[in-house]
Amino acid sequence: MVFCLIFLSVIFTLTTTSHSLSCIQCKNASDVPCTGNADTCPNPDHVCLSKYTLTFVDGVYILKVFMRGCGNRAQCSVSGSVSDQRNRMISSTSCCYTDRCTPPAPVLPTISHDKNGVVCMSCQAMEASPCDSDTYMDCIGNETKCISQVIRSSGTPPEGAIRGCATPSLCNIPYKEGSFGSLTYSMDTTCLDGGASLHYHLYLLPVTFLCLFKVMN
Repeated sequence: MVFCLIFLSVIFTLTTTSHSLSCIQCKNASDVPCTGNADTCPNPDHVCLSKYTLTFVDGVYILKVFMRGCGNRAQCSVSGSVSDQRNRMISSTSCCYTDRCTPPAPVLPTISHDKNGVVCMSCQAMEASPCDSDTYMDCIGNETKCISQVIRSSGTPPEGAIRGCATPSLCNIPYKEGSFGSLTYSMDTTCLDGGASLHYHLYLLPVTFLCLFKVMN
């Protein structure tokens, strides 16, 4: 799941990069804006974009990444988070609209650990189809959507699938495929309004009935 979150962090930020604007391309393991060479964006709708991402495992911070590059306009000023039972990625983006410009520093959203009543399936798999599991998690904070993503790429590993909780802002990805350097990818994303909560409660019903039967006998 950690690899999936890091991979998502990259592809949420950088799409196929020709003209229009010329934007700085760089990546730092830091919260400090990075610097690098400028490349011409491939799409006239692309803008210069910065993204800051934090990744946590079991509540402990393990990685921060600051990236700059060309991005889709729909990615501007998007902040949110996605989680499974052990991992959480928090991210924010900012944009500017002239050659070699420097976007404002992205501001991460406020973190809340309070349960919000939504229950989602949680799983990960190295396969090109939605993963399935009997494991469910309580969503927290603003992560009010149950998300399922399938990723196929030319990288390593070449494919993967995740399920968990996400903020609505990370559900509306404006593209399904693209490339970055030698990496090409395609991605399918589905979000539900807590639909997995119903599945979770239905899953518990046979267990409840079994317990009642044993008590009554």
